[in-house]
Amino acid sequence: MAIDVTLPRQGWSMEEAAFVEWIKKDGDTVKAGEPLFAVETDKAVQEIESMDAGILRLTPNSPKKDDKVRVGDVLGYLVASGEATPTGKAAAPQAKAEVHAQPIGPQVGTAVPAVRGRLGEASLPKDATGRPVSPRAARRAMQEGVDLRAVQGTGKGGRVRESDVVAAKQGKAAPTQAASAPVVPAVPSIPGRGEKMTTLRWTIADRMHRSKTITAPVTLTTRVDADALVALREGMKAKADGKSVPAYGDIIMREVAQALLEHPALNARWEDDHIRFPDSVNIGFAVDTEAGLVVPVVRDAPKHALPELAGLTRDLAERAKARRLSVEEMSGGTFTITNLGMAGIDGFTPIINWPECAVLGVGRITKEPVVQGEQIVIGDRLWLSLTFDHRLVDGAPAARFLEAVKGRIEKVSAHD
Repeated sequence: MAIDVTLPRQGWSMEEAAFVEWIKKDGDTVKAGEPLFAVETDKAVQEIESMDAGILRLTPNSPKKDDKVRVGDVLGYLVASGEATPTGKAAAPQAKAEVHAQPIGPQVGTAVPAVRGRLGEASLPKDATGRPVSPRAARRAMQEGVDLRAVQGTGKGGRVRESDVVAAKQGKAAPTQAASAPVVPAVPSIPGRGEKMTTLRWTIADRMHRSKTITAPVTLTTRVDADALVALREGMKAKADGKSVPAYGDIIMREVAQALLEHPALNARWEDDHIRFPDSVNIGFAVDTEAGLVVPVVRDAPKHALPELAGLTRDLAERAKARRLSVEEMSGGTFTITNLGMAGIDGFTPIINWPECAVLGVGRITKEPVVQGEQIVIGDRLWLSLTFDHRLVDGAPAARFLEAVKGRIEKVSAHD
C-alpha cells in the first residue's frame, strides 16, 4: 500500500513552508532516515528525512521550488516495487511567493515559543487601533488572512477574541470604525529590474514591521572607553601562535551575558498576555548573509568561558551563512546583539527582535583624543546603542543595565 509523503511540523508554531527542492527524484529508492526533500521554514532551510522506505513517486500536483506547502499536505508517495502511483490525492501546490504579500501591519503576530521562567503581569498585545487582542485571535487572524481592523471585538473593553475573528471570516461581524481608515494606494511602477521577495526577506520584513508596530521602542546611547577591550584582544593575538582568537563581539557578548544576570528585566520576553522572565540568558547575534539577516542564538551564554563562547559563535555564524541552521538554533533568544562596527558605523538605532525586551547595537572602535587629567592622549572608544521596549521596562532600569555593560567593558580582563 502506498505511503503518503507529507510535510511534518518543524516547531510547534509552524503551519506552512516554502518548498525548496526534492533531494530524491521521482523513481528513486528511498531508505528510512534518508533526506527526502527540503523546505524553508522561517529563516532556516530544513532537510526532511523520510520516515519510511520505498520508491518515491511524484504526481503533477507534487510541489516545485517556491510552492507554498502546509503541514500535513501530501507531497508525493512511497510505493513498493511494481505498485501503481495513487492519483488525485496529492495536494495541489498553492500560491507561490505572492501569498506573503498580504498586509502585515494590522495583525498582532504569531505565537512565540515558550521559554521557561517566571511570569509577570502585562496588558494584552494591541492591534493597530489600540484595542486588546487575545493571542488566539491574533494567531487565527494570521492563519485566516483576516484584517483585525475590520473585526468587531466583543470581549471586555472591546477585546478581540478568536470567535470574533471567525465571525468576521464568515462575514457576520460588523466592521469597526477603524475599518474605514484610508487605504494606502498602490505604488506606481517605474522602470527597473524586478526581484521576487524571498521567504527570508518576507520573514525579516514581517518581524521588523511587527516590532515597530507593537513595541514602544526607546534607544539609549553611551560612549565606552575601549582601551582595556583592545588591549585584551591584542594580548590574545600575541599569544595565539597563529590560532584564532575571540572577536571583539565575543568579548562584548560575555560581558553583556553577565550584566543580564544582574539586570534580569532586560532579559524579559512577551509571551501571550504575560511578561516572562526566563531562567536562562540566551543571546542572539545578528549575522549578515547573502540571503539576508539571520540571528543564531547562543544558549546559556553566561555559562560559557570566552574561548568556548567564541567557538560557538564562529560555528553558528558559518552555518548561518551556509543556511544550515536548525529552527531551534534560531529560536528561544532572550536578548540580541547586532554589530555594525565592521561596517564603519559609530552609532545606530537597532530594532528589537520581538518578543524580546531589548537589543544592543555595537559600533566601531575608533581612536580619539581623550582628556586625562591635564593631558590629551589618544584612546580607543566605541558607541553602544540599547533599544528597549518601554512597555516591559522603564528608562532608569534600562540605563542602569547599559551602564553596567559599559563598566564591564571598560574593566574587562581575560579571567572575568
